[in-house]
Amino acid sequence: MSTHHAHHAHHLRRPAMRREHFEQTALWIASRQEADGLLPWARDGKMDPWDHAHAAMGLAASGCHEAAQQALRWLARHQERDGGWPMELRGREIVESTRQTNHAAYIATAAWYLQTAEPDILFLAEIWPVVKRAIDFVVAHQLPCGGIAWAVTADGRPWQAPLVTGSSSVHGSLVCAIRIAERLGRPQPAWVVARERLADLLCNDIGRFDKVDLAEPVGRHSMDWYYPILGGALRGAAARARLQAPEHVDLYVEEGVGCRCVADQPWYTVAETCELVLALDAAGLESRARQVFSWVHPLRTPEGGYWTGVTHPARELYPEGEQTPWTAATVMLAADVLEGRSPTANFFRELAGDEFVRESAVVDVVEVAAPAEA
Repeated sequence: MSTHHAHHAHHLRRPAMRREHFEQTALWIASRQEADGLLPWARDGKMDPWDHAHAAMGLAASGCHEAAQQALRWLARHQERDGGWPMELRGREIVESTRQTNHAAYIATAAWYLQTAEPDILFLAEIWPVVKRAIDFVVAHQLPCGGIAWAVTADGRPWQAPLVTGSSSVHGSLVCAIRIAERLGRPQPAWVVARERLADLLCNDIGRFDKVDLAEPVGRHSMDWYYPILGGALRGAAARARLQAPEHVDLYVEEGVGCRCVADQPWYTVAETCELVLALDAAGLESRARQVFSWVHPLRTPEGGYWTGVTHPARELYPEGEQTPWTAATVMLAADVLEGRSPTANFFRELAGDEFVRESAVVDVVEVAAPAEA
C-alpha cells in the first residue's frame, strides 16, 4: 500500500471511540468532581492521589482544562511536608497515611499532560513547587539497585522494596518532571541521573524485582507485565517481545474480553485493558492496540461511565456497581492515542526520555566509533 493510500485508509477507518461518546465520558468525569477539585472514586468514596491525578488527565484530554487544573490545585493544597500524599482518604479524612512514591511522582505526569494538552506556562509555574517537592521526595527514596522504594510509613520509615509497576510508573513521571524543569528553565541534574539509573534497572535487570520479599508475588498483577513499557523504560523490540511473550499473554489476556487485573482471578478490568492498549501503542503494536480497545465497549454505561470490570465467563460486574472517574479517564486516554489527532496523542509514546541521555554517554560512543572510521 502506498503512503498516500495508507494515509487515506487512516481517515476512512472507524474511530476507536465515537466523538460524542468521548465528550459524554468527559462530562461524566466532570460530574463526579467536587466543588474543591477532588475526584473521589465515588461520591463520599475513597480517594487516592494517583487515581485523582489520572482522572484529571482524562478531563484535560477532552478540553476541560479548568477542571483539570482545579484537580491539581487540590493536590497542591493537601501535599504533606515531605512531598508525598496519604495513600487513601475518604471524605477528606485520612484512612491510610502511608505515602507511596509512585503516587507522589504522578503529579508530574499529570502536570505535563495538562501542559501538552493546552500549554499554560503560568499554571506550570504555579504547580512547579509542588512537583519539585514531590519528585525530590521520590528521588530521595531511590535504592542502591536503582529501583524506587515503594512507600514511606506514617512515621517516616521507607519500605525498602521496589515494585516493578511502581518503579515503572515513577520512570514516566521522572521523564515528565525533567521536561517541566527544562521548560521552566530550572534543570534538575539529580533527577536526570535518577531516571537513568531507574531505566537501566528496568531495561537490563528487571529480574531484580523478583527478589523482593513481599506479601504478593511479583507478576500477580498484570501491571507488572506491561508497565515497564507504559512508563517509557522499555521501547522498541524489547517492548514488543515482552508484550507478545506467550507466557504473559496467556496468563493475563482473554481474547475478546480484556486484560485480567490479577493472574489468579477471572476478573477483567477496563483500566488494565486500556493501559495495555496504551503500552501496545507505545511499542508500535497499533493494530493489536485497536483490537484490545474494542473489547471494553460492552462495559460502557448509558451515562458515559464504565464499569470497573467483569468476571469471565460468568459476566458478573465486579466490584458490583462500581464506576470510577479514573477508569473512565483511562478509556479516554486510550481512545486519544488511537485517534492520533490531538496534541496528547503521542504522550505515552514519548515517555522514553530519549532526549536526556547525558553528553558523557554520547562522547563515549563517539570515541569508540572513531577508530573504525579512520
